[in-house]
Amino acid sequence: MNDLNQELKRLMRWAKQAPPLPPAAMPLGFSQKVTRAWVESPAGDALGMWQWAISRSAWAGAVLILVALAIFMTQWLTAGSAYDFGPAYQVVSTDFIP
Repeated sequence: MNDLNQELKRLMRWAKQAPPLPPAAMPLGFSQKVTRAWVESPAGDALGMWQWAISRSAWAGAVLILVALAIFMTQWLTAGSAYDFGPAYQVVSTDFIP
């Protein structure tokens, strides 16, 4: 415990010798400029919003199709017969989640 006290005392001495930090104040009128820029910015166009939503939906659909394809391929490769398919939850619980 004494070693810890010595280290703390040394750190406190160093902290006392450190130069003071410069003030971190924002420039005068900064908040007004930010607020004005936000108010005067044009609203997003509806077409751009729809394109963004459609592209995200397409990527989500592609990921969903790839996951379903991976589950199907796992079932197909582990099945003894071409007609022997177990339920998808069973395949996920036995093959993907240990």
